[in-house]
Amino acid sequence: MRKAIVSSVLVLATTLGCVTAGEGEAMKADIAELKKQREADRQAAATERQRIKEEAAAREQTLKEQLHLTTKTGADLSVDREKAQNDIIVVKGNQDVVNHRLDALEQGNLERDKKLDALVAAADKKQKAQDLAEHPVEKAAIYALGLKKLEGGDPARARELFTEFLTKFKGDELSGNAQYWLGETWYAEKKYNDAIVEFQKVLKEYKGSDKTPDALVKIGLSFQSQGDCAKAALFYDEVIASHRTTPAAKIAKEKSAECKKKK
Repeated sequence: MRKAIVSSVLVLATTLGCVTAGEGEAMKADIAELKKQREADRQAAATERQRIKEEAAAREQTLKEQLHLTTKTGADLSVDREKAQNDIIVVKGNQDVVNHRLDALEQGNLERDKKLDALVAAADKKQKAQDLAEHPVEKAAIYALGLKKLEGGDPARARELFTEFLTKFKGDELSGNAQYWLGETWYAEKKYNDAIVEFQKVLKEYKGSDKTPDALVKIGLSFQSQGDCAKAALFYDEVIASHRTTPAAKIAKEKSAECKKKK
């Protein structure tokens, strides 16, 4: 177990310098496991030390009783008495050797603990740097990271970022886009009713937004995904009528045709 822990510490030490954001949580878990194993080692060593002490004490007590018995039986048992005395010396010597080994083990654990503590401190420092990168304060950086997270398959984190953008920069020229992408975070999770609510806000709160045709199509797709082609068709028709030159109009025509086939 101890060799495995030391090996794990060395692996962490060699990889810490190139930790990526995606590895941060795994590193935390590894360090937590090392701490858990370290505590188990300490308890095992303490238990072993106590067991040895108790066994040695019991053995010594037995030998003392034997030694005491020999003093009562007279000179005829002097040889046994001498043997008992020698046994006591051996027991104490063995106990000293074991204690020395346990002390050496604890010293090794202390040295390992120092390395592990240093790794924890370095990991914390690295995590803070990652957290700073993951929590930008500039509006462009928040928006860009939101798109990156959405495209990278993390809609929940993207939703946090777009919500933050809309809270802090409601009147920004990218607000309509941010609102649309907020709807996309729900659509990506197939939570269509929540997506519809957010896409509707693009139509109501950001009239004239470049994302209006796309929002209309996504509302239609959300209804269609739930088997409600009648409602979906209303939004497809709106895109086809009012935004006929947009890429969204082509999608609306295709999806509208699909709905009609199902009738």
